[in-house]
Amino acid sequence: MSRQNRTSELKNRVMQVALTHFAKAGIERTNVGDILKDAQCSVGSLYHHFGNKEGIAEALFIEGIRQFNGGLLAALLSRRTGETGVRAIIRYCCQWVTEQPALAAFLLSREIKLSESAKRELKELDRAFGQALYDWFVPHVQKGELLELPRSLYIPIICGPTLEYSRLWLSGRNRRSPDDVSALLAEAAWQSIRGDLTP
Repeated sequence: MSRQNRTSELKNRVMQVALTHFAKAGIERTNVGDILKDAQCSVGSLYHHFGNKEGIAEALFIEGIRQFNGGLLAALLSRRTGETGVRAIIRYCCQWVTEQPALAAFLLSREIKLSESAKRELKELDRAFGQALYDWFVPHVQKGELLELPRSLYIPIICGPTLEYSRLWLSGRNRRSPDDVSALLAEAAWQSIRGDLTP
């Protein structure tokens, strides 16, 4: 295994171990020593790659966003109609939250405080993601399949109920998983955004 691969494997292992501890105790109450022990990582390596515990949380947050965005775009961009695209977005969100509840809860929590450099990296991720979504939406709006709305409203309108349902499920207040109700949420999302020229 190359040095680069070993480094990548170590960083991923540290983040996964940290996620388990963050899920149980929260970032503030997680002990760095427990992460080091469970990830089989030296103090020097951890601080070299992440700086500190908060750096691990930042890296995990950014990597989680990157993975989520990439998966959603892969699910969306091959869709040829506005309806199949909107439904694909919701199905992906529901499946992702259901399959990765710890990471989803971490990303949806408000516990993490990002540094300025992390905010800049996240802003660039959001910009690229938003542009890719917009580029997919435009032709479907032009054809009348989807409502014409301000650019910033599409994802909140489409995904808002799904995100809220996911928060409730992750907190234990909903029994059925997002995946179990994805068809209902997808239908609601589609009805909220469908255009006048949709059959």
